[in-house]
Amino acid sequence: MRVKRTKQNIIHAFIELTKEKNISAITVQEIAQKAMINRATFYAHYRDKQDLYQHIFNQVIGLFAPLRNPRLFLNRQIMFSDLEKTITAVLKDCNQNRDLILFIIDDTPAYKLQEQLRPVLAANIAPILDKVGINRNSAIPADLVITYIIAMFTSVIAWWLHNGAAGRISEHQLAHTLVQLALEGHMKVLGFEPKF
Repeated sequence: MRVKRTKQNIIHAFIELTKEKNISAITVQEIAQKAMINRATFYAHYRDKQDLYQHIFNQVIGLFAPLRNPRLFLNRQIMFSDLEKTITAVLKDCNQNRDLILFIIDDTPAYKLQEQLRPVLAANIAPILDKVGINRNSAIPADLVITYIIAMFTSVIAWWLHNGAAGRISEHQLAHTLVQLALEGHMKVLGFEPKF
């Protein structure tokens, strides 16, 4: 329990320091002071500042893991009611980890974030896209569609968390809206048939 609390303090200190200055300008000593620990304690948990950043990054990517659930994509069709429930759960986790999410979304180049999130979606959605003729050789490449979905989702989450919308729009409302936009927008254009 104490180890977990120490790690949380280190992460919190690091994130707070990034609000004051660029990551590259932050030292391990500053992180340790802000976390009220010594440098040796920091190094007992992380190799260096980059290791700490990577730990936070992996933790955030892990919040999206429920979207890998193959039951959301049965028989190469999207199960929209299950997808809405899963997105709601992911949004709850994002809201509970607001500082971590915003730290990663705001301080990570979009391309790096998309590349890390791509496996979360690609394994399940690529066969569905292929079923409607969307692959790497089609007029609309599958990679473009997956990138679009990731960019849209991360941008909406950032907007929701940054603008205090998390207090005005519930996780369920946002998940429902995202699914409705998908049904009436890009999914419809791509030829998907919703299954509820």
